[in-house]
Amino acid sequence: MSDSEARNAPDPSASIDSKEKAVQCALWALEKKAKGITLLQVGALTPIAEYFVICSGRSVRQTQAIVEHIRTSLKRELKEVPLGVEGENEGCWILIDCDDVIVHVFDEPTRDLYRLEKLWSDAPVVTVPEILEEEKKAGSWSEGEEDWED
Repeated sequence: MSDSEARNAPDPSASIDSKEKAVQCALWALEKKAKGITLLQVGALTPIAEYFVICSGRSVRQTQAIVEHIRTSLKRELKEVPLGVEGENEGCWILIDCDDVIVHVFDEPTRDLYRLEKLWSDAPVVTVPEILEEEKKAGSWSEGEEDWED
């Protein structure tokens, strides 16, 4: 391995487990005012991932901002690049494939339509006190918040 490759290789000591990554993605979504954040432990039900992170934004513009923040934070903090991002241009349902964690960012009407939590109702819900507390503090979206409308 060349010096350049060694510098750009991920640091194995910096890696975190799937649950920690899912929680971190949820916290990053919360930083961009995502709502209704749900973590599902799906590993026993499907081989595609260990965890799903599901959240909503008020508009396409906000869902795109949430995804961009998660993507840049993954790279900066965890030295990871998603395997893929789907639906970003449309913004109604954006999926970030982080290998063992899949993040679903919906606008509210699309989330109501697909109801992934109901589809994956056999998956245990992971409770994260920090997220519950932050969402409780934030309450519902208010008129005074930044305008995310398209």
